[in-house]
Amino acid sequence: IVDSVKGLIDLAYPDRPFARFYVLETVARVPYFAYLSVMHLRETWGERDASLRERMRVHYAEADNELHHLLIMESLGGNSSAVDRAVAQGLATAYYWWV
Repeated sequence: IVDSVKGLIDLAYPDRPFARFYVLETVARVPYFAYLSVMHLRETWGERDASLRERMRVHYAEADNELHHLLIMESLGGNSSAVDRAVAQGLATAYYWWV
């Protein structure tokens, strides 16, 4: 599905690199966020071992890295269109529930 989503984004944004990268970065944050959500749930249910904490730190750092990429694309105007923002958020939401 990752290749399909990336291919769809590439087709939709052939001549708008900042908007394309904005959408890609929005979707790229999803797996880290989804995994963190599951790890927080496991922690809430009582699992508190050191390996879980370390994995949470790693995935939080990865999500934070993707956020910084996203902020750069926003500053370059990648999110200037409401349509681009809606496409990015829609794909990210669908991908979150699929992951």
